[in-house]
Amino acid sequence: MNKLFFILSICAVAMLFGCTPPEGSASTEQSVVSTDDDRSAQIELLFDKYVLNEWDVMDMYAENVLCKINNVEFSGRDNLIGGFKMHHDALYSEIAIDDASIQTEYWSDGSVWSRAWFTWTGNGQTTGEGYSNRGHFSYKWQDGVIAELHGYWSEDAQNAESAAYAAANASE
Repeated sequence: MNKLFFILSICAVAMLFGCTPPEGSASTEQSVVSTDDDRSAQIELLFDKYVLNEWDVMDMYAENVLCKINNVEFSGRDNLIGGFKMHHDALYSEIAIDDASIQTEYWSDGSVWSRAWFTWTGNGQTTGEGYSNRGHFSYKWQDGVIAELHGYWSEDAQNAESAAYAAANASE
């Protein structure tokens, strides 16, 4: 009986310590997700400024930010801001962002991504049509600025309003 107890004790100790990963291994590193950190607050500020048609915070984007919007890839902060401004200047009024959920992921490899899920709404300036669209943005941070922006949403509203705008302005 003592032999059996001794063998079971050794096996239990071996299983306990044999399954512990060595210090500093990748399996001990953890990624962290936060919703109340500075980066998440910065994304919320970007949304607020977009809705207000204010662009004084655009230096949060790298000058050569890589943008992947649905199936279109382009780069440059000026190109990105130009698209955002067009929403206000030519396509929509009463723009709002509601139901936003924002989180920032601090990965064990050192990369940092913020993600946002939201509902965008606006009224077409040409059609008068009201639009509502769920969207998702991912922001990759490097050196304190957003180096990449990935955006995903249905393009139906933008295509319809852009076509109406182009038709209304074709004779000018």
